[in-house]
Amino acid sequence: MKKNSQLLLADSPESLREKFYSLKQPMDIADLLEVSYSRLVYHIYLVESDKRYITFEIAKKSGGIRQISTPITALKIIQKKLNQVLQTVYEIKPSVHGFVRGKNIVTNAQAHTKKRYVLNLDLTDFFSSINFGRVRGMFMAAPYGLHPDVATVLAQICCHNNQLPQGAPTSPTVTNMICAKMDSQLQRLAKEYKATYTRYADDITFSTTLPKFPEQLAYIVGQEDVNKIFIGNRLISIIDENGFEVNNHKNRLQVKGNHQEVTGLTTNLFPNVDRRYVRQVRAMLHAWAKFGLEAVEKEYQEKHESQSRLPAKYKQNFKQVLRGKIEFIGMVKGRNDSIYKKYLELYTKISKPQ
Repeated sequence: MKKNSQLLLADSPESLREKFYSLKQPMDIADLLEVSYSRLVYHIYLVESDKRYITFEIAKKSGGIRQISTPITALKIIQKKLNQVLQTVYEIKPSVHGFVRGKNIVTNAQAHTKKRYVLNLDLTDFFSSINFGRVRGMFMAAPYGLHPDVATVLAQICCHNNQLPQGAPTSPTVTNMICAKMDSQLQRLAKEYKATYTRYADDITFSTTLPKFPEQLAYIVGQEDVNKIFIGNRLISIIDENGFEVNNHKNRLQVKGNHQEVTGLTTNLFPNVDRRYVRQVRAMLHAWAKFGLEAVEKEYQEKHESQSRLPAKYKQNFKQVLRGKIEFIGMVKGRNDSIYKKYLELYTKISKPQ
């Protein structure tokens, strides 16, 4: 078989799927990924651990720091090819909206519009809680049933420092594969209590139009003038038995009539962008038009220098960020939305050299 370092495999999804289930020994993985076995071994075993990845930190919107580890080019190519294969074998659950083709935060939010109650949960340390042993075990267990030696090498390709690195091409698909059993269990639980369940990465949402939210999912207890949300026993036991933990600081049970939000989008009537987000984009356009690109670029970089620890090549400039924010409005509201068209037109006008 001809070995190459192309980013994508030419085989059809059906062929890749068949080859994956036919893996019998580690050398078969090298053939599948179109890389020599010696190169595969070199990149996943012989290159020093700290030279396989570039690690940096970014600030979370909710506060705190998120660590990103992104693989060096050679390993990234291997992971991209493996991810292409994994996407052919992962059976997408209807409740999953993160990291799957044709779904996004908008489709995730759409599932929970016009509901009486919306419950949001967040899983603690989602990527880093999935270690090498769990990934290896997943490849060996049903429905994949691979040989332990094969599962070991696949897990070695996917993991770094005994965990799934947030920033590796394979990690999003592997998390969905790891969560497949939990997703099925939570889907059945939701159906039992006439609720809707979705998951976007570590963000879990249940919603219902019932007059009272099912206590088996969550309930509110008043404590010293503060209402505290407790997760129901059935729900918490499923999450626990699947090796995850709920971040209880982020539990939210949102009632109709108040602001309801799912994966950052408001869901009371239809998925929509938060008004503060729209105001921020308007302010960025106004500042650019008034003070010029050089001035706003300088202020933007200074403001984010303290928050972001990204390597220089990953840093975005003011124009890129603003265009991305405008396109996000278009994705959520639709390309015919008046605000999107107005902001895009203004962006284009200011962009033109004077």
